[in-house]
Amino acid sequence: MKRRASGDGTRPRQRRIVHRTAQLPATSKVLYRIEHYSSLPAVALTVIATVICLVVVGATLGFPNSWVAGFEVFVSAVTLVMVFAIQHTQGREQAATQRKLDELIRALPGADESLMMLEEAPRALMLDVENEQRDVRSTSLETDNG
Repeated sequence: MKRRASGDGTRPRQRRIVHRTAQLPATSKVLYRIEHYSSLPAVALTVIATVICLVVVGATLGFPNSWVAGFEVFVSAVTLVMVFAIQHTQGREQAATQRKLDELIRALPGADESLMMLEEAPRALMLDVENEQRDVRSTSLETDNG
């Protein structure tokens, strides 16, 4: 496949290879691992079994106040960590997907390259592009059906 030159037309862009083991900041590594391990079925089953055990033991002992307070603090802390882990992972995945889509737009000869920066455009411009795309889709469907 022939690669188009970068914006000025003088040199082709260099190909970058990003390995899965690329160096990430320590916080990214921690959040990524938390999200990865929390999505495993074994972890979900362990959490469910632990909650069932706590409920059974708590019911037999009458749910001591110290247990309830400790459980509430623990649940709040885990929820907060999971929110950060999920947001971090989704943000990284969204950024990577955006870069891949930008590369596809650049690679297509007839593509509208102004769409690459659309996420930074004002709301009015985004609505205009959305309406244009809707018109193109409806025109395309009419010609396909007609």
